[in-house]
Amino acid sequence: MLCKYILDIGNVSYELSNSCIKNWDEIKFSYKRTGLEGITRTFTSKFQFVGEAYDLLLYEYLTKYLASSANITVYIITNTHAYKELFSCRLDFGSLIYDETTVFINSIDDSVADIIKANKGTEYEYSVDILKEDATLNYDGINMRSIYKFTMGDYVRLYPGSYATNMYIYSYSNEIIKPYLEPDTGEIYVVAIVEGVPQGGLDVIFDVDISLVDPGISGWRCADYFHITMHGLGHDYTQRINKGETQRVRFEFTITKDNFDSSGDKKLYLNLKDFGWGDGNRILADIYINKIYDFTISYRDRRANVLIDVVKPVTLLNCLLKSMNGGNDGITCEIASGVDERLDNCVLIAAESIRGIIGAKIYTSYKKFMDWMEAVFGFVPVVDGSIVRFIHRKMLFEEKKVKDIGNDVSDFEYKIDESRIYSRIRVGYDKQDYESINGRDEFRFTTEYTTGVTITENALELISPYRADAYGIEFLSQKRGENTTDNDSDNDVFFVGASFHTEKKLYELIRTGWEIGGILSPNTMFNTMYWQGEMINANAGYIGMFADKLHYSSSDGNSDVVVNGVGMTDDILVEDQIVTCGDISFKTFDEDVPRNVGELVKIENAGLVYEGYIKEVSRVIERFAGVKYDLFVRSIIKV
Repeated sequence: MLCKYILDIGNVSYELSNSCIKNWDEIKFSYKRTGLEGITRTFTSKFQFVGEAYDLLLYEYLTKYLASSANITVYIITNTHAYKELFSCRLDFGSLIYDETTVFINSIDDSVADIIKANKGTEYEYSVDILKEDATLNYDGINMRSIYKFTMGDYVRLYPGSYATNMYIYSYSNEIIKPYLEPDTGEIYVVAIVEGVPQGGLDVIFDVDISLVDPGISGWRCADYFHITMHGLGHDYTQRINKGETQRVRFEFTITKDNFDSSGDKKLYLNLKDFGWGDGNRILADIYINKIYDFTISYRDRRANVLIDVVKPVTLLNCLLKSMNGGNDGITCEIASGVDERLDNCVLIAAESIRGIIGAKIYTSYKKFMDWMEAVFGFVPVVDGSIVRFIHRKMLFEEKKVKDIGNDVSDFEYKIDESRIYSRIRVGYDKQDYESINGRDEFRFTTEYTTGVTITENALELISPYRADAYGIEFLSQKRGENTTDNDSDNDVFFVGASFHTEKKLYELIRTGWEIGGILSPNTMFNTMYWQGEMINANAGYIGMFADKLHYSSSDGNSDVVVNGVGMTDDILVEDQIVTCGDISFKTFDEDVPRNVGELVKIENAGLVYEGYIKEVSRVIERFAGVKYDLFVRSIIKV
């Protein structure tokens, strides 16, 4: 193979003869895929320059010291006797060594892939005002269960003709929004004054252990029984309690808008009445509330709408690439559309934007963005020159375009890659702790499945660093106006499925197309499309590499959820497979190396046909000794 070397120093290009490169017969290149992703890299050897190149590079270093800069480009001649570029790289003066005749210097692969590798874990901070879309999200929330909880004194002593003036009933907690109920401390036995009833009604539960006990005071006689009654707004429930017995009393009913509107008295009462006093007047009774299981009035309702700034994923990705490139333009990005409508209709939200904080910031790294894209959508990055494209992983493995090497192979070896075998999968999102009973309904946390494979103890982590929990968004939105209060979630990034309403010029939450059960409010739930089942579907081709069925093990959240007829605890069949867990390596003298690592490569060896995709391919440029392949095996078929 004929090659041409161009050395660029400053604005001057020098064409070098092969005699200027002492180790010309060692210079090689390789294409290598990083895992089952699309990033490929070009590697070159260390250069040993002599002659004219020695003089040029040494002069550059002695005159410019650490500001020295040089670039080398390698061209190969084609069958049409024209030169085409094979690779180009900068020379690393930080590795410079020289003696009387030779300059030893490493190349720097300053491709976009290398920039990403060096900076992907760096956390960046961006102003939402700079990144946000012109249109905002009309956040209309979800139905929340609000609780107005009551308690009462544990002891009442009644005398003939007296009232239970020391039977205190009072509320000590409520959740989410100010309820429609207010305690009335000026009227005996009144539990609450009902000022209004939401559409779903008020659910009333009174559930206690209660007893009537003879106080055993000389000269006094205890009542034989009494009745405890809950009544008001069209409901009356009564239970008799006999002396010497401890009974569980449970009243449960719903106050609807109809019986509220038709009731003249808007008060809810709890009475002790109809005592069986026996004979004589010197009678008393001790009533004990032994245990309160539940004494609540609850309802479901939604908050008023709020407007929240949103950011498109491609906008955030573009900013990340610019930051990693030292604040310079030159790297562009694309995210494939028309592949997954869940991604097409997705917008990102900073936690501070949900809280309505002025000057809200969004905090993230490229790695978090990449992990989110892979876990939720099965998308991975592909570097093509100065363009970074996120596409679905399956698009990296073509089935129609095939390079058939035949049986012209040597040094063949097949081996299992144990690192690609997983005995369990953890999929979903990090668990969040909420200060509300409603949080128990959240299901977008981490779910674990076993694969049935016992060869290894490896666990595949498909955990999104960005959050999709609807209750997390709801609770943060309720903190709007608390600008001076720090929150543990302030640095989090959320995402929602939302469609743009052209007439309203707003984004609106998507709630259709995903039938959901097993939750408190299926009609107002959103982000259902980002549940763990769809994350598994998005990565099925990858999971199928080592498993054909997933068995539910555990969940950090609500495991009762069912989406489109599929339950969280159901076994999941995996019917897709990109590659297997096997690799093959071999050498061939076929010089035509595929530039597309997604091309299917086919060989025949010892009566078996192997198909696979390039893991790595390499060769020495000038002293050809064959091309070495490593392939991810897709299939093995007997001839």
